[in-house]
Amino acid sequence: MTRPPHLYRDPDPDGRDALLLEIAVEHSRRRLELSDRVVSLLVDDLGYGAPDVVPFLLAKAFVLAGGATLPERGEDERDLAWRLRGADGGRRPTTDDLERTAAYLEAVNVPERSLEPLRELVRSSRLEEFCDPEALQDRSERVNRLRDIARDL
Repeated sequence: MTRPPHLYRDPDPDGRDALLLEIAVEHSRRRLELSDRVVSLLVDDLGYGAPDVVPFLLAKAFVLAGGATLPERGEDERDLAWRLRGADGGRRPTTDDLERTAAYLEAVNVPERSLEPLRELVRSSRLEEFCDPEALQDRSERVNRLRDIARDL
């Protein structure tokens, strides 16, 4: 069985103390970089810290939304999400986890190619209780909506 995703603190000799998400990607463990916004959500809002296990649902949502990436950035969010492993074990998301993650997803600009897979992830999970999949937007949808609002003013 694959080990569930967990947080890892990478002590950097340059004084940078990065929080990473260690997760199975195909047949190996990889450490994904987390955006400042995801770190704030996990640490400040939800009280996670290294080496806490992160629910697989949240980890996959962060990847699809662009908040957890491979440092070399050789592939897009959708392709990386398809290669993730570990859905069959680990920590279950709490109601607070789901509420806060849903708010995060509705607030970010999702990469265009991963918008539909993220909407499907929301529809097929308890995230749908807290997040309308159609409320998720990519950058072009958000810009168009803002343009329409400005035109109406």
